[in-house]
Formats: sequence, C-alpha cells, structure tokens
Amino acid sequence: MNKNLKIVEKLFTAWNSHNPKKVLLCYHEDVSREDISNHFAYGKQTLLKVVESYLHAFPDVCFHINEVVEKEERIVVCWTASGHHHGKIMNIPATGKYISFKGVSILDIENERIRNAWYLWDEATMLRQMGLLPELHDAALQKNIN
Repeated sequence: MNKNLKIVEKLFTAWNSHNPKKVLLCYHEDVSREDISNHFAYGKQTLLKVVESYLHAFPDVCFHINEVVEKEERIVVCWTASGHHHGKIMNIPATGKYISFKGVSILDIENERIRNAWYLWDEATMLRQMGLLPELHDAALQKNIN
C-alpha cells in the first residue's frame, strides 16, 4: 500500500474510532475543505466543529470504504456511512433511527496529510431515513424513467 492510500485508511480509521482529534491529525493546518452540496468551505478550526457535531449526532457512525481511485496526489474515495441518529444535526433533533448513506471524497494529499478536500454525500437519503423527506416509490421512479 502506498503512502497516500495509508492516509486514506488512517482518516477512515480515525472517524471509526470516534475521536475528532485523530481525524484532524490527517489534515494540514491550512486545509481547505468543502461540502459540495451546501457550498460550505472552511478550514481546520471549523472542521473540528463539524467532526464533533457529526460524532455527537451519530456516536456509533461507521465508515466503510467502497472504492478508491488514485491519480498522483489526488485520491477519490467512494464510501458508505451508517449509524444511529442520537443527537441533533443540521437543526434536526435525534430520531434514534438507523441511517445509512453513500458519499464521495476527493482528497489532495501533500506531505502525508490532506491539503484540500471536497465531499459530496447523499443528504436526501439521510433525511429520507430520518422521516423528513417522502419515500421514493418504485412506481413513481418507473414512470419518470419511461
């Protein structure tokens, strides 16, 4: 395993350890991170708050790496996150429901730390599983596809 893939493994292991400080060790001090779906870009101090808020909301979260594509210093990771919604997130009170959704992370690695990161994840599925969006029905999907 090359050094960049080890960084990815370290990042996902840190998330699965539920330790925000371990997660932050994977990033440069001047990291730029952006959640693409909400156009929210931020640095390391805000990253700590984001990590803490997700770990509070999903204290048993588990990330699984589905696929990794690497090109030089850029790595694309397709992943699945799952856990129980036990804390407030995005102004949504805890539902106690089990949530599982997929996402993609694009990571630029420099000197064995993440310099730039872009995240795109399926918020609609998460909200649907929380009971906040209507279910998609096969009939409605088939109608729109045909």
